[in-house]
Amino acid sequence: MFRKNTLTLNRVYDTVKITEGGETLTLHVNSDPSRIVVGLSQAQKRLVTITAETPDEEREEIALFFASVLFGDEQARKLLDFYYGDSSCVVSVCAQYFAKRLKKLITKAQKKNAK
Repeated sequence: MFRKNTLTLNRVYDTVKITEGGETLTLHVNSDPSRIVVGLSQAQKRLVTITAETPDEEREEIALFFASVLFGDEQARKLLDFYYGDSSCVVSVCAQYFAKRLKKLITKAQKKNAK
C-alpha cells in the first residue's frame, strides 16, 4: 500500500474584525510566520524613528508598511481608509492585534514547523 504524504507550510490564518463608531472592517491574515516575523522586525526599526517632526507622509508610509506585514498591501490601505488617513490609529490597532492575538498564532505555527 502507498502511504499518504501530507505537506503543509503551517501558514498563519486568522480573521479580525475592527469596529469603530458603528463601522466595521474585517481583515484576513494568510501568511508565512517567518515572513511576518522578519517584516515585524523591519517595521519596529522604522516605527522607532518616528518623532514629532516626522512628516505625515512618512508616518503614513511606516503605518502602511506595518499593516502590510500583517494583512498585505490592499488590506493595509483599507485599514488606513477606515481610520480616515490617521496613521497613528493604524499603528495602534496593528500593535494591539499583534499583542493580543497574532503573536500566539505565529508561535504556534513556528512550533509546528520545528517538528
